[in-house]
Amino acid sequence: MKRMKRGTGNDESGEPTGAWECCRIVAVEESENALVMVPDTLDRIPGNAQYVFTTRLPPGNGSRTLKILWPGDTGEALPGFDYPGNASFAHVLPQILFRSADARRWEPLTGGRAIPGGVEIAINDSASWIAVGIPYFESRYRELVAFAHSAPGWQVTRIGRSREGRPVHAFFRRPTKASTSCGLFILQGYQHYSEWASLHALDTLVRQLGGIAGADAFAWAILPCLNQDALARGWRGDPMHSGNPDELPNGGNMNRDWDTFSRPETRAAAACYRSLAADHTPRHALDIHMGWSTPDRSGGGLTVFKDGQLPPGEAARERAFTETFFRHVPIEPFPWEHSEIDRPNFAAWAVRELGCLGQTVEISRFRSFKSNGQPGPISQDYYEALGPAMARALIHQYST
Repeated sequence: MKRMKRGTGNDESGEPTGAWECCRIVAVEESENALVMVPDTLDRIPGNAQYVFTTRLPPGNGSRTLKILWPGDTGEALPGFDYPGNASFAHVLPQILFRSADARRWEPLTGGRAIPGGVEIAINDSASWIAVGIPYFESRYRELVAFAHSAPGWQVTRIGRSREGRPVHAFFRRPTKASTSCGLFILQGYQHYSEWASLHALDTLVRQLGGIAGADAFAWAILPCLNQDALARGWRGDPMHSGNPDELPNGGNMNRDWDTFSRPETRAAAACYRSLAADHTPRHALDIHMGWSTPDRSGGGLTVFKDGQLPPGEAARERAFTETFFRHVPIEPFPWEHSEIDRPNFAAWAVRELGCLGQTVEISRFRSFKSNGQPGPISQDYYEALGPAMARALIHQYST
């Protein structure tokens, strides 16, 4: 058995380790050209919450067998992870293996087969990186910030700093003619360390928004990455996993902090949105997450408020947008009917404080949906296309 070194900085190739240093492997067993790997993960996180697995393969010759063994449930769940019906992620691992030569573009790694507690697959030396899911690393986010700084129409503002001192950015785009603004849309992502899909989606939206028909009539506030510490350090930088989350009433969950605002990140975002709302009427807010796996669902969908939580007119508008959303966005057409107005999450806060509809988008971790409603495999292209699709749904609903 060989144990991977714990460290920071750069790996032997000179590449910055960044986010994947928190997702490296704690043990590698080599025998007869086979590797057995277990994610470096926190105990007492049940079900599929430990979604992240990314590693650079050690050198080898020719074809090898890789076994990834998913961590089992051990003891009582940490606060914030007691979701009922949260299925083990091991059963979908063969569907969501990816490979990359440069840790930027990820392609499916096919041919995996389920084994007890994990997956087994043949690999060759052309696959430098192996991942469960489709990573989005800190270096890509820095490139997005640089792009928006120089792109026409965008204003990038450092609205605050994270708990560990990293800058939190807001991306703002004014309507072409401010005097004829049709209102403000807010899109926010990456409150939790394992939910990379929002970064892919909002990265593409920032880059393509200027070319989307009707977008210039609205103001856009996009906060692609609220949890900068988690992007930089994985679960060790996420307050929901690191430190002593059981000392906090919300278990360290940043998406349960939109009432007490104990985190500098949520305070900064709330102040930013309030400031923008003073000049542009908020129309709709979307908070992008990745849903839990259950035996009968992909975890995708869009949240809606329970009956009686919204005034009749607002409830009707929410349902109308939900139908529009599912027509434009290739995601499982499932309305999660569980939102409540007094919940301490961002979507409910937007309704209470900004006076606009707020909803949470849940993107599946392992299943895409095509325009004809049929499920399919996920891909990097699929995640990246979701951002512009969400923008088109907003524009269509509020332009008619």
